Amino acid sequence: MNISKKFILLIFLLFSSTFISCSKDLHFSGISENSVNEILQNYQNKNYSKEDIINIIGSPLVTEDSDNLWIYRMEKEQGNATFKKSIYNKTLKLRFDANVLRSVEEINLN
Repeated sequence: MNISKKFILLIFLLFSSTFISCSKDLHFSGISENSVNEILQNYQNKNYSKEDIINIIGSPLVTEDSDNLWIYRMEKEQGNATFKKSIYNKTLKLRFDANVLRSVEEINLN
């Protein structure tokens, strides 16, 4: 092999390894999207208590209004540490009245 072929092969290997290392991994943080969909679809038919919500999606990130407003966060990103693309970034607000879930508000932060 002459030097130019070795050089081209080396360049090809470097670029290949660079592109392979830039995989498009999915990264989730916050609460599960499936759990949120379950609550959004059923909260008007079922009287979810605070304990039920904790069992489904866990403890809230923030509580306000005498523990009657619970706030959760959901985020989904694609890419590696260098190149991240936000697929969604949402906040979920749950409002309780007499320990029963009365309203659910999903706020898109993108």
